[in-house]
Amino acid sequence: MKTKFNAYEKTLYEFLSDIYVVCPKCENQAIVRSKGHLRDLEEKEIKLICTKCGMNKYYSETPKDKWTSERSGIEYEMRNLIIGGNIDPYFRLPLWLQKEMPDGLLWAYNYEHLDFLENHVSAELRNRENSPMRNKSLGSRLPKWMTSKKNRTEILSGIEKLKRK
Repeated sequence: MKTKFNAYEKTLYEFLSDIYVVCPKCENQAIVRSKGHLRDLEEKEIKLICTKCGMNKYYSETPKDKWTSERSGIEYEMRNLIIGGNIDPYFRLPLWLQKEMPDGLLWAYNYEHLDFLENHVSAELRNRENSPMRNKSLGSRLPKWMTSKKNRTEILSGIEKLKRK
């Protein structure tokens, strides 16, 4: 019997709580703790915490990005989040859970995200036809090398190594 997994009902935004990062002070595992996506939060509810060295920092304490509008010449200060890369969206620190693979970089925000990737990669049957988010979902946005059947064993091995980290 073929295993079936529906990765087409989740988005990357659902994994933005408790992001594991490399501590900028001691280089051990730290955590960026939030209760969801910034749109729904106050900046002071997002915090970087390292239990190894005691590093503590609120997102509200970080400098805002500055840019000037070419059209009006007005200077703006705002928060630009980088979502969907191997850094956390808030403090822009390297993710703790990342591994270089032959075809690209395997990364996850947290262990729940890693479990999601494992379930998606190991599924023999992926059905997206009935999902209202077919093209917005995380499953539809993964790189081809990650979802290719020929890379399945190698990707699952990489995920297993990250789980033990």
